[in-house]
Amino acid sequence: MTDAHCPICRQACDPRILAYASALHPALAEWVRRVAPAWQPAEGLCPLCAATYNSLLMAQRSHTSLHTSTDPHTTFPYYHRGEEILLSQPQRLPDYHTLTGAGVTLAFLDSGYYPHPDLTADIAWTADGGLAWHAIPRHRWRAQLERVGLRLMEYVDLTDGGERVGLDQPSLWDGAGDSWHGQMTTCVAAGNGYLSQGRYRGYAPQAALLAVKIGRGGGRIPEEDILRGLHWLLDEDRWQQYGVRVVNISIGGDFPEEWSANPVCRAAHALAQRGVFVAAAAGNRGVSELLAPAQTPTVMTVGGVEDQNRRWQSGARLGEHLSLYHHNTGSVMHRHTRVRKPEILALGRWLPAPVLPPSHVFYEMTAIDHVRRVLRGEGSELPADVLRHAVVVEEDEAPPDEVIVDVELWMPEVWQGLRQRMNAHKWVHPHYQHVDGTSVAVTQVSAVAAQMFEANPSLTGDDVRRLLLDAALPLPSVLPRQSGAGLLQPARAVAAALRASGGRLAAYPASATVLSENELHKRLLHGTLSAPLRVDANASTAPARAVYFGLWAPHAHAVSLIGAFNCWRPDELPLHQATNGWWHGVLRLPLGVHSYRFWIVDALCPQGYWMRDPENQAIAESGYQDEHSQITLD
Repeated sequence: MTDAHCPICRQACDPRILAYASALHPALAEWVRRVAPAWQPAEGLCPLCAATYNSLLMAQRSHTSLHTSTDPHTTFPYYHRGEEILLSQPQRLPDYHTLTGAGVTLAFLDSGYYPHPDLTADIAWTADGGLAWHAIPRHRWRAQLERVGLRLMEYVDLTDGGERVGLDQPSLWDGAGDSWHGQMTTCVAAGNGYLSQGRYRGYAPQAALLAVKIGRGGGRIPEEDILRGLHWLLDEDRWQQYGVRVVNISIGGDFPEEWSANPVCRAAHALAQRGVFVAAAAGNRGVSELLAPAQTPTVMTVGGVEDQNRRWQSGARLGEHLSLYHHNTGSVMHRHTRVRKPEILALGRWLPAPVLPPSHVFYEMTAIDHVRRVLRGEGSELPADVLRHAVVVEEDEAPPDEVIVDVELWMPEVWQGLRQRMNAHKWVHPHYQHVDGTSVAVTQVSAVAAQMFEANPSLTGDDVRRLLLDAALPLPSVLPRQSGAGLLQPARAVAAALRASGGRLAAYPASATVLSENELHKRLLHGTLSAPLRVDANASTAPARAVYFGLWAPHAHAVSLIGAFNCWRPDELPLHQATNGWWHGVLRLPLGVHSYRFWIVDALCPQGYWMRDPENQAIAESGYQDEHSQITLD
């Protein structure tokens, strides 16, 4: 394909790459317009310019949160006025995004549920896809959701001593207050982000869900009701009938008790003994006390970290801004070994979760967003007299050449009232609010477990547990009794599952692995690496390293490597197709830092599209709304 030229730097660039300017981060696109007022995203922008402007944007970020710079304060941290947003889960803990939990069933025990649009089977988002749902009358929501298709394979209502099974049960659709918690946990784990155009998705957006409602109404769940839910799964091997591989328990029992004497713990242990991966929340009181089933040795107990709503950073700065969430801790004896709890940590604060749609909050938040957009001048022109009052110019100053409207300088009473309502609902998006607790931390671990079972169906729950702990990031500054093995590493854990016994990629290294010359020749000799060696011309006379790259893309027609090392030209560095849909190759790269992606051509997109490396957790801001993968060679 003939190169076009970047409208800013005038360097040659493939037009397919220039077209990604439509996916630039909004704050960066605004920055480019300030430098080149006539520029429009439709003209394109090369990755080098995007990275250059993004560096300028990054340099303007505050080291401390700006959420206290407004009156009233916002309720979540942010670091640049143009980025007053809550980051998604994958931006804060990179995941293996090409595996989605498809074909795996997660069971949830919770106080109630609602069939939210984020739990639909459709993961194709249009430009305005989710935003029209607030305009649909409440009585038509059910028909619309059923038309799109839900991933709720079954709903079980065990409340008040009954047993009501089926997706037509009134308690699934009534939108009562106790429906919110289960909606939150299921969507954080397995939501596809439909109402946010995919932004606020969980790690397992195609997993099937078995929703078991337990309790006595009003969200009250005695321990005996948790037991009822576990027994329902165990009776007649229902867990097996529904294909349940993961059970998520975001609730806790009544009082501390030795696990072997506690019926809830024994039932959870029985499920784990059958090969099911069972995960439970550690609790949120910050005390040395565990409640059933969190003290069960064969249940993975999950605590939380506080990351201050910051992007994932690899290398030397890894963990710099992490602190512990106030989760419970403890230890139990099992087979003459002391098991510390929690065993693993995940994000515990500032998690985006959808608002309950039938609630008045859902419609109020939509109205808040409309007012907010009008005040910011988004989507409609502000009157000229408003603009004059919105721009502050001292008497002895000339009018500015460029008018930048700070709408918070006018109608402050409106802004203050608006922010108060936003804060009351923990507003982060017209349809999402931020949530916290080990209830949502555990759902991330459950979702990654679902990805691992998709990657390697031969795994048992014990296998998944071991791989998760082996892949976790240790936190040396925190006592092991508080952090267990460390922080959940989604991409690393799923990559390990693919390479475990019975996995599709058992014979292959992980992508972005630096190979020694001996390892390279050994793999070529044994036939586990048959791809031709690709040599970068710029590296021919300089010290270089052989880097192995691979992507599991069974439906691809062609996969190539693109990056700064080849001026982001698709198709120039094709990877070789091995068995089971694995595409791989080796590239010699000079010492230094290299950003890259894969370029995929398939039946759905014959022109091709780019994708970050799902196996490499080292990522770098790109200026686009998703990150580049990065490798550092020294």
